[in-house]
Amino acid sequence: MAVAAMLFVSIVCSPVSAATATPAIAVSPVVATVGSTITITGSGFPPNTVIYLGWISQNASWQIKAIPTPQVVGISSVPLVYKLGTTQSNASGSFSLQIAVPSDYGGSHAIQAYATNGTAISPVASFVLEPHFQISPTSGPAGTPISVVATGLGTSIYSTSYHLYWDNNYVGYMTAVSTGGATNFTFYASGMPGTHSVDIYEGYPGPGVFNPCQEEVGSPLAATVCWPPDVPFFANFTITPQQVASQSHSSTVGAAFTMHFGAGEGWLAFLAAVFVGGGFFFYTREPQQRKAISKVLVAVVIIVLVVVGGTGLYLTTAQKGGADSTSQTSSGPQVAFTPVAIVDRPHVTVPQNNATTGPRISVTPDIASVGENVTVNGLGFTPSSQLPITWSTRHGSNIIGYKLVNEPVRNVTANASGSFSFSMRVPHDLGGIHYIAAGNLTEKSNGTLFIQRTATLTKTEGPAGTQFQIVLLGVGWDFNTNIATFDYDNSYVGYGCGFSSAGNVTFTVTAAGAPGIHTIDVYPSVWWGGENFANQLAVEYRYPLLTPQDHPELIPSFHFTFLVTAG
Repeated sequence: MAVAAMLFVSIVCSPVSAATATPAIAVSPVVATVGSTITITGSGFPPNTVIYLGWISQNASWQIKAIPTPQVVGISSVPLVYKLGTTQSNASGSFSLQIAVPSDYGGSHAIQAYATNGTAISPVASFVLEPHFQISPTSGPAGTPISVVATGLGTSIYSTSYHLYWDNNYVGYMTAVSTGGATNFTFYASGMPGTHSVDIYEGYPGPGVFNPCQEEVGSPLAATVCWPPDVPFFANFTITPQQVASQSHSSTVGAAFTMHFGAGEGWLAFLAAVFVGGGFFFYTREPQQRKAISKVLVAVVIIVLVVVGGTGLYLTTAQKGGADSTSQTSSGPQVAFTPVAIVDRPHVTVPQNNATTGPRISVTPDIASVGENVTVNGLGFTPSSQLPITWSTRHGSNIIGYKLVNEPVRNVTANASGSFSFSMRVPHDLGGIHYIAAGNLTEKSNGTLFIQRTATLTKTEGPAGTQFQIVLLGVGWDFNTNIATFDYDNSYVGYGCGFSSAGNVTFTVTAAGAPGIHTIDVYPSVWWGGENFANQLAVEYRYPLLTPQDHPELIPSFHFTFLVTAG
């Protein structure tokens, strides 16, 4: 957390009094956002004395306990004091210092003066850091990535979670517990050309609360409950028009087909004239019995001309954008549709065994997806010994609890130096940590592999009503990792769990909406956790978490586009 240049570590609680006056410190304004300029003033200090100013903060993180499976049960924090700046009192014992509000958690922060030896000087000034939000850009075609930057998010029960709405549809919520109160994420514009609304509200337990302060008027808790202040964020995004060409209908093929018929137009006209002229000749010159044949011949020619002309007209129309393109409006630049698949994957550190001697196993790479190949290496085993290799997974349920189970993989034989190596495909199994072991190796000697979550779409375009699947592999087993949530066009649809299906979660989706680009997003969430109100827990169970970097177990999010075609 970057709240100051350095940590002010030497803190002594005993106050120091000036010889001639009582020290006082104040800040103005008392409420502001990150980056705003504030002025800190002091009086009654010893004259011409160097004074350090400290900013009282905290180091916060999600608190997870295994009861009986890992769950989020609250937010834990450790107080910290950071050096905010250095100043010097004048001959009368006063000072004034302007600083920029540091990036930190939202809420109340004390600003404390310290002597050069680290002794705290009472009293302190109280400052309130407010949340702030910014989006960019503010216009673009459907599918445009929209960046949201948030600062001043808190850790108390009413200031941890903020909820995003697109056109009054619920998208998901953001938190910044493990990122020092600041976060950023991207969502994607969806809908028809025109103005669309982006709104952010606070709220616990979710979704957003639209009148938090008004709700507490007259309550004895009003002075403390109504935090943060009622500061919803409102913005507009303008979707600009465009025509999206489907790649499944090649416009070059249509053009070549039309040109083929166009090149023969003169010959078709000549042949038509010959047939029609011949028909009339027979009709006027030949005996009565032949006139019936001429009538049939003329009718055939007319039918042929209608079919050929209609086909040419259809192909010409199709080549101009009927069958091989779809539009959000009748105007705008034409672009080729390229399906988008984006993953926002937080960095995961996999704990490895630390054995350097004796039997031990390693896995390369140690993070992989279902179906990928990994290499398993063993060292320090008895030469020429046969070794049963096992794979660990989880069995059980939320009711009876979970247990670690070792399943057989294969038997290997160590070589003359006591080592072995083989490749294996990552099995369809639960996401998270798995151990690859030989015999009764301890956890410090096992090979460790982390299965990461993946997501794919079975189709990327089709007319409204088309059904397709979102397939996730590597969904986890505990309350924090066994769930995935789903948005269509920035509107929350639902969720699915993957423990009983060995990490597979498949959503069946029906394409809906006007022709054009539509957005599909899969977000992490938390299935369940502690409900102790005193823990200041602020996790919206089974709602989309827009900030995967702050998920208690760092679960990725996925973004896709689907083209609804005309017809």
